[in-house]
Amino acid sequence: MIVPDAGPISPRFLTQNDRIAIADGLQAKQTVKEIAASIGKSFQTVCREIKRNAKPDGSDHPWWAHNQSLLLSTLREN
Repeated sequence: MIVPDAGPISPRFLTQNDRIAIADGLQAKQTVKEIAASIGKSFQTVCREIKRNAKPDGSDHPWWAHNQSLLLSTLREN
């Protein structure tokens, strides 16, 4: 199920662009600390995002992850 983007989100949450930058960084073999510094988020946030959304083969799908976060946020509101 694709959830429409609800508009601006709090800076404490990852945006879809942040998730894409994380996936690109992983593809480029950057360290988690380098990725975190490049998007201005904490090392722990990026590490948690990678663990939460990595597929069994190690790949990352930022659009799927962002859609899941939007879906969960709408479920929590109801």
